[in-house]
Amino acid sequence: IRQFERDWSTEGSRERDKCYSPIINAVSSRYKDPTGISVLVPGAGLGRLAFEFASRGYNCEGNEFSIFMLIGSNFVLNKTDSVSFDIFPWSTCTTNNVTHAERIRSVTVPDIDTTQIPESAQFGMCAGDFTEVYAKDTERFDVVAASFFLDTAHNIIEYIELIYKMLKPGGHLVSLGPLLYHYAGMPNQPSLEIPWEDVLSIIKQVGFVIEEIEDVPEVPYIDNNFSMVSVLYKCKFLVARKPET
Repeated sequence: IRQFERDWSTEGSRERDKCYSPIINAVSSRYKDPTGISVLVPGAGLGRLAFEFASRGYNCEGNEFSIFMLIGSNFVLNKTDSVSFDIFPWSTCTTNNVTHAERIRSVTVPDIDTTQIPESAQFGMCAGDFTEVYAKDTERFDVVAASFFLDTAHNIIEYIELIYKMLKPGGHLVSLGPLLYHYAGMPNQPSLEIPWEDVLSIIKQVGFVIEEIEDVPEVPYIDNNFSMVSVLYKCKFLVARKPET
């Protein structure tokens, strides 16, 4: 439910401005004409970033592994029929509340008409594990737009190599996120946890040309604006290009 606030409410715009806007701007500045440009959004969650690309005219495919996220994105993208509704994302949160009213406050979702996608744009969601679904894809996408995604891998090197393979020559990886490493500390789950300097070195060794790197401080993720506690990430923003030859 809190993901709905992040992706599909006015209150979530603060997070989206930090997490999604730099990615959207980087793609828009490099591909000013979206016609025929294919964008993959892995780890698409409830689908807002993928929707933002499709609504701008890009051919966009979101990929998501979680069945709960897939059900949620299908509902908001296909079943709301331009109707908004109220949810109470923080009603079960019993700690760090200042007032009762803030705990049970409602937010309205979605904050935008999800049917407004240009007829020229193709938009869809693909269910499944990223490394399995796209294992056989070669030079299929112009852009891989990854928000809080690279560190969800068991092996981040496998992600980087697969992204390079699936990009067309001249295509771009645009990524923003931390290195929390989703499987860190989980029993019986392999997890390669390397620092950013190694991640960047591997990106270069695979063949990418680095076009842009930026530190993005104080990035929230499912943050309660009214809570007495807040977790902020110091993220890395990266634009890397696959050479033409």
